[in-house]
Amino acid sequence: MSLTLGLNSALSGLLTNQKALDVISQNVVNVNTKGYVRKQMTPESRVVNGIGAGVQQGALTRNVDEGLMRDIRRQTSTQGALDITQTYYPRLEDLFGTVGSSTSISHQIQQMQSSFETLATQVNTPAFQSATVQTAKDMTDQFNEMTYHMQNLRLEADRAVADTTEQVNKQLEDIFDLNQKIVRNNAIGGDIGDLQDKRDNALTTLSKYMDIQYFERGDGSVGVFTKTGKTLVDKGPATLRHVATTITDSWMTAAGGNFNKLTVSTSDATDIGEDINDGQLRALLDLRDTVIPNLQAQMDEVAAKLKETVNQVHNRGTIFPTQNSKMVGTRQLVDPNNPALNGSNPQNIWYSGNDDTTIALFDTQGNQVAATTVRAIMSSTSYTDAAGNATALDMSDSATTLGVKMTDVAAKIQSWMRQQSYQGNVMSSATASIDTGTFVLDTGVPSVTLAFRDQKATAAGSGTTDARINFDVDGDNKADKQVTGFANFFGLNDFFTSKVPDSIVDSDVVAKDFTLSTARSFNLLDPTGKIGNTISMAAGSSLYDIAKKINAQTQTNESAILSSSSLTTTSSTSINISDANGAVAHISLAAGNMTLKDIADAINAQSSSAQAAAVQEGPNAYRLRVWDNRGVPLDISVVGGTMGSSDMKSYLGFQQSQLVEASVIPEGSGYRLRIRQTSDRELFLGATPDNLTPAGSFITELGMHTASTRKSGVIDVRADIQGSPAKVSRGAMQYNSDLGKYFLSEGDNTTALAMGGAMSTKTQMSTAGSLYAGSYSFAEHAAASIAQVSTDAAHSKDRLDYQTTLGQALNTQYASTSGVNLDEEVANMINFQQAYSASAKVISTLQEMLDTLVNIVK
Repeated sequence: MSLTLGLNSALSGLLTNQKALDVISQNVVNVNTKGYVRKQMTPESRVVNGIGAGVQQGALTRNVDEGLMRDIRRQTSTQGALDITQTYYPRLEDLFGTVGSSTSISHQIQQMQSSFETLATQVNTPAFQSATVQTAKDMTDQFNEMTYHMQNLRLEADRAVADTTEQVNKQLEDIFDLNQKIVRNNAIGGDIGDLQDKRDNALTTLSKYMDIQYFERGDGSVGVFTKTGKTLVDKGPATLRHVATTITDSWMTAAGGNFNKLTVSTSDATDIGEDINDGQLRALLDLRDTVIPNLQAQMDEVAAKLKETVNQVHNRGTIFPTQNSKMVGTRQLVDPNNPALNGSNPQNIWYSGNDDTTIALFDTQGNQVAATTVRAIMSSTSYTDAAGNATALDMSDSATTLGVKMTDVAAKIQSWMRQQSYQGNVMSSATASIDTGTFVLDTGVPSVTLAFRDQKATAAGSGTTDARINFDVDGDNKADKQVTGFANFFGLNDFFTSKVPDSIVDSDVVAKDFTLSTARSFNLLDPTGKIGNTISMAAGSSLYDIAKKINAQTQTNESAILSSSSLTTTSSTSINISDANGAVAHISLAAGNMTLKDIADAINAQSSSAQAAAVQEGPNAYRLRVWDNRGVPLDISVVGGTMGSSDMKSYLGFQQSQLVEASVIPEGSGYRLRIRQTSDRELFLGATPDNLTPAGSFITELGMHTASTRKSGVIDVRADIQGSPAKVSRGAMQYNSDLGKYFLSEGDNTTALAMGGAMSTKTQMSTAGSLYAGSYSFAEHAAASIAQVSTDAAHSKDRLDYQTTLGQALNTQYASTSGVNLDEEVANMINFQQAYSASAKVISTLQEMLDTLVNIVK
């Protein structure tokens, strides 16, 4: 019995030492395997009924410092983020250049300034005129190119977010799969060490993409969560989803809903972007939503202010001896042909103080043909208004009813020009009109030049100044904004233009917790007229409250675009308007001839919450617009109204529409309220002033203004100036006090000098991106952005270097505690080899003793 027990004990030693040698061999062959953790098997004494029965295999353990592992994963997340930024910052540096570089945008702006100054020395030299235009074009092209490449980087970052989410999903699936295997093997006492190694590797790889938190359960599985607690791995793996966009533009933001959400299957409706604080995903989102948009905002601000400043000066000027018989404005106004606006709420303008504008005609020698002032024309009954009436109109700020309609301004100027004579002939072909929303003037005689001169008073020869023009956007006879310069207001002689309409209105950058100080109301309009309802906001309303109210109050139902505002039906029509709670209005229309305005009037006559208007979007382009004065969505059903082989329902083709979208946009250290016309048409904001002194309004409290966003990408030199550089303004209308007449001089360089001065003079810039409001020259502002990119890139590189060094130190420390040490493994191998040999020797000795015993028995 003792011999048998001895054999069993020796055999257990043999098997246990064999297992130990197997563990050591696994350690040795995996010495260079990434993520492999040294395994250790500790023998245990076997006791049966209080009697020693040999040895048995103890637990197979992994020597892992969990605290150190968590530090490594935190460092991995940070380094993952910095690795991404260091793939983008060098490209941004290449794009912006250095402050002293001859290819940087600040250098191009300085070249533009020098070009204007050089032109002033020889204003009539064609080579200098062409050089000025080419320099301007080079500058605007560089603005355009920078925007193009920055937006491409945002698009690339957004696509990288989609690719990275796929990598995250793979790691989550691997972690869940390994969890399952670990739990199963753990339950049956199987080896789980190698499975745990693989799971640790997956967790570390996942940390590179995003910061996580995790904990191990009693069954050996781990739960993985975002830092804010959203589940990533639990009873199953979560799936992250992000569909990359196919196009970006400067105005597009994630906050505005222009990029698809990054969602997780365990919380589908939630964008988890803000739950991720580190890792590659965080860096990509920051680049897409913060870093590049802030730089873009800074470029947009300098481009917008440069365009505004140069245009104001250029509009003062003349191009003599080149003739200028026709001027076409760039400011888009509410179309006066819109049937909803005729005779109701047209846009108006009037002067402040004694300001006035001389309008004069000149011959080919620069001699005055005729001259007067805009106020004189408006107040005279010798000139007819848009209705053909000889009325006296008051353009002063003391008028009983403030403002003169745009159509009347155009009509009376046209009437004045047509009463002038040149070389004995009446200028009966002269025209002035609001043509599809822009002001167009033509003397009708190519050899007669038209020019404007803003001045401090009406008297001939009064001192020059940029006349202050008050602009009533929404026809309530209250000024919504003030623009200086009559020609500048209409954009009659702009140097720079935009390739897109001013369809976006922004607030200044304000604090996130901004609230209105008092109740405010305002209107939104586009070229078709007022959109939806007047929007009234209570005191204490936040930016988010305002955006929500705008989006509700500008919901409309739009008909299809119709080629005519008139139609004929051969059967009666029933129009039913309803909301989520049921019927709102019912309109019956008899068969016969009718107009869109007739239908709108019939809806408005119901005294319901449904409102309607007939609008004109352009030549032969009409719509019927319906909305609810409560700001709720409507459904419209149309029955009957036979129209040949069709009917009224098909003809009108109503669809729900959101013509305006408002959102709260993060920028720099604050937030903006952004309002956008969704069809990319001109957007106007009119507000009711309060009774304070000085009067304030929604516009002034939030600093609402035509947005600078995307200006860098669309700024251009006016097309006809590119084709004919002689159209660059050089001189200005002058007054000869001896003769009591105005004149143009061929060698006059007044405007060329002024444009050079405007380029070098410090201008008040608004807060944009990471640059705070302040006084900068245009080159200084651009240089500040270049310096910022350089500084941020260097800081990111320094942080990456530090994190790389830290990572190496942490991994070295980890390897010293959890990695394989060959010297130690060889020493252990010798020990277990000797123990194995000893166990074998015991077995052979006991075998001999057993053989002797058997022989004795025989």
